[in-house]
Amino acid sequence: MTIVDKTPLRGARLRAAVSRALGWWLGELRGCGEDLRRAMATRGRRGVTIIAGERYWLLRNGHQPIGQVDIQAADPAGLLGAIPPNRQRRVVVEIPPERTLARIVTLPGGAKGEFRRILSFEIGRLFPFPAERVYFQHRVVGERDGAGSIAVEIVAVPREIVDDIRAVLTAAGLSPAAVTLAANSDAKPLVLPTASFAAPRRSTSTTRILAVAAVVAALTALLSWPLAQQAQLRSTERELAALQPRAEAILRARDAARRANERTAAILALQSGRPPLVAALDLLSRAVPDGSWLLSLSISGREVVLDGLSPSAAKMALTLENSRAVTGIVFRSPISREASGLEHFQLGATLGETAP
Repeated sequence: MTIVDKTPLRGARLRAAVSRALGWWLGELRGCGEDLRRAMATRGRRGVTIIAGERYWLLRNGHQPIGQVDIQAADPAGLLGAIPPNRQRRVVVEIPPERTLARIVTLPGGAKGEFRRILSFEIGRLFPFPAERVYFQHRVVGERDGAGSIAVEIVAVPREIVDDIRAVLTAAGLSPAAVTLAANSDAKPLVLPTASFAAPRRSTSTTRILAVAAVVAALTALLSWPLAQQAQLRSTERELAALQPRAEAILRARDAARRANERTAAILALQSGRPPLVAALDLLSRAVPDGSWLLSLSISGREVVLDGLSPSAAKMALTLENSRAVTGIVFRSPISREASGLEHFQLGATLGETAP
């Protein structure tokens, strides 16, 4: 007769349960802290918002415009003079949609809490520049209950744009309380993480408020964990019951959609063909910004390869993407800086639908 000691097994299960509870609680606490930080950084009281366009910066107090500065022509001190003295400590910078790029990706529902880490690996696939050349932020824009997936919008801006804006503000004696990215005119701007720029100095009262709020958030998260686990279990059971009879129908619909997409792709391939070479050259020459040079150009069908020099390869890729002349821009080789100070790049892209 053999007696098996089950104490180690029970101990392992207990440690696993405690580990899951602690991980969930820390995730909730991080979320509460991040929401509170964003609210404190972007609250409109005593603050001025600077909408930093490529040349003209619009100054706004709440929804009321208070001035406009030509940043290329004016001295940085002129920017400081346009802001009321009692509002210079609460400057929030908003980068408008024409200087950012936005994409919507679909992620599995189980990836909640890991979105930023996952998206950091997807930057190179979603945008025409590597992850180390951009700042980005994301938000959930919808959930697909039947598929168990989540739609996430990611908004990115080249680091050079943010760094140039900060340099102008520093020269004017200003430090931004927050930097936000606008994807479109309808949605609220996204606040970049504090690691993306110099964190503002907080007063003692603000620090005390944040500390109290963090303690309250921690207690709330700790007490709500059992209820959240029960709600998640019930939700999982309902999803399984709903998915079982619908699985075959979803598979049939997916196969039908795939066949329809294949037929559509075949028709579009027959219709598109290769655009006239002269028209393609004219389109690209108009889209390439001033100060940039193309050393060579290769066109195969609608696929193009551009090799050249530019003061900023990331800004050039952003300009080409926004011009709609080409889509799907990718860097085919690492960016290198020439002795002339220009960056040497090699881009791959597809001629856009606006091409003849």
